Amino acid sequence: MKILSGISEGQVLQRLGNRGAKVKIQGETLGAAGPMLVTISQRGRPLKAWNQRHVGHASGKAFTLALANIPAGGPYRLELQCANRKARIASFYVGDVWLLAGQSNMEGAGNLFDGGAKPHPLLRAFSMRREWRAATEPLHILIESPDRCHNEGCQISPEEGERYRTNASKGAGVGLHFAREMFERSGIPQALLCTAHGGTSMEQWDPALKAQGGDSQYGSMLLSVRATGQPVAGMLWYQGESDTSPRQIAEYTLRMQQLVAATRSDLRQPGLHWITVQIGRVVGPREDFASWNSIQEQQRLLPEKIKNLETVVTVDLSLDDNIHLSSKAHVLLAARMARAADHLVYRNKKETPTPRLRAVIAGGTSQAACVDPGLGIDVIFDHIGKGLQSGSEPRGFTLLDAQGRVWPQHFKTTLHGNTVHLFLAAKIPEGLQLSYGRGVDPDCNITDSRGHALPVFGPIPCEQPGALLPFVTAWQHTGVIASPQPLRDLACPALKAFPVTVKTFNESGFVEDHANWLGHPGHAYFWSRLELSEPMKLQFLMGYDGPFRLWLDGKPFFNALHGTNPCLPDEASKIATLKSGSHQITVAMDTNCGRAWGFFLRFCRLDVIAEALRAGAYAKPSYCR
Repeated sequence: MKILSGISEGQVLQRLGNRGAKVKIQGETLGAAGPMLVTISQRGRPLKAWNQRHVGHASGKAFTLALANIPAGGPYRLELQCANRKARIASFYVGDVWLLAGQSNMEGAGNLFDGGAKPHPLLRAFSMRREWRAATEPLHILIESPDRCHNEGCQISPEEGERYRTNASKGAGVGLHFAREMFERSGIPQALLCTAHGGTSMEQWDPALKAQGGDSQYGSMLLSVRATGQPVAGMLWYQGESDTSPRQIAEYTLRMQQLVAATRSDLRQPGLHWITVQIGRVVGPREDFASWNSIQEQQRLLPEKIKNLETVVTVDLSLDDNIHLSSKAHVLLAARMARAADHLVYRNKKETPTPRLRAVIAGGTSQAACVDPGLGIDVIFDHIGKGLQSGSEPRGFTLLDAQGRVWPQHFKTTLHGNTVHLFLAAKIPEGLQLSYGRGVDPDCNITDSRGHALPVFGPIPCEQPGALLPFVTAWQHTGVIASPQPLRDLACPALKAFPVTVKTFNESGFVEDHANWLGHPGHAYFWSRLELSEPMKLQFLMGYDGPFRLWLDGKPFFNALHGTNPCLPDEASKIATLKSGSHQITVAMDTNCGRAWGFFLRFCRLDVIAEALRAGAYAKPSYCR
């Protein structure tokens, strides 16, 4: 007999919780007929219930059989027997398989001569050649791949691949360190499925290109996963450095949501866990640092927008060149990703999510009663273990005035449990904003007690205590409406005057209808309602990439008649004190002849006392279409 598919030499089968693995094996009988028996053994001894287990009947030229509940462990030996014919897999494993994807910092670009990860007999890799082998660095060798997207069709031979591995000086990455961390936590074999490619953008990972197969990054990734015939335990994703242009940042969150949804659908794993990485530092002159920080901010917020996803941070880690993490940094990153995976995938209740920003409270008084409440800011975090820490004086925060210039009145930072206190030398001015990790090469050194770094964030307003609320995504809206009046002269559009569509837009908060606006001049109108259980002081936070107007309860409230690309959340704001009850929000956008894409709208509640803000105990508005 001969095994053709379903299981390969050296393969790691993905366990399914406590039920072990299942596999569908197909092959040729080569004339054998009769009962088929399977023996799975380890170190020469059959596993319990797997000694010549009857699994089917062979007849004709081919056979198909399904095995289930193979326990985690290995290496195992599998032997199929029918009459006097046998087929064997000399070595296979059952454990967890992790999909590695993204760009160069996931591919691995650290110095191998500076101490790469050590191999282990129970750590395996499915290489770019789509062959099972021991996991050794470098994990990713693009020119081994059979797919054009990785090497333009210039695949090297296996012998050349081995010479490349032997002589490589670069290629240290996070994958092998992560696998070892997960092995130590679980005690079962771990495998890495290698699909990352340096320098790739979200456009190259677009699921819409999957029909191109190996000519696209997404299609190539699917081919690799499907070649194993197995599900995966989770996705390790590190990407974003190639998406820091103004055009790309406006689409990043939406593209991530589409990528996660498509991967879960195409792999038929609707709950597939994602461990993502917030991009770190880059050294050298860059004019687009605001775009770089925007990608980091969007990555920080992904867990709020995509279920079963965690983001870990790298801003404090060392580099081996101007943009790639060092081999030593990957050890720390792997530990952070493993803690996130232990919590998210293994559901270890002793682990908690990565640190999350809860609130920025201007006039904070957590430091001491003698501190002038007008000369301090409290920055409060959730999920920080036993408390925040730093090896020296805490660093990384930047205050900006209303014009976006650095406000140099912050002279000291102290840490108190889950709170950072910033000491100020002057009263807080109107429009003050706070960032952590501002720029492309910031000096950040604060972690929690577990070793997780604080996420890069901001700039966010810090004029007074405020509770940042979700984006408004539920709207009634029109298509493009031809209007004889310019937007500045427009009266508040009446809902009943137009045919409308009811829609809940993407959780990223981007209210976008570009496909229907493209090439069509005119206006598009949107309506939503706020329901307030009590009076509230709300800061309207808006972003737009075309001429924009907003009416509140039918009255003009905000105008941005010269709005243009890119569309960034929270780029404009206005404050209103509203009574309890229902309030109508009306938005009109000029499509700018189809060049506009859409807008963002959310709120910050400004009348919450600091104690309630710290506890999260305050009323929130609800949104209705």
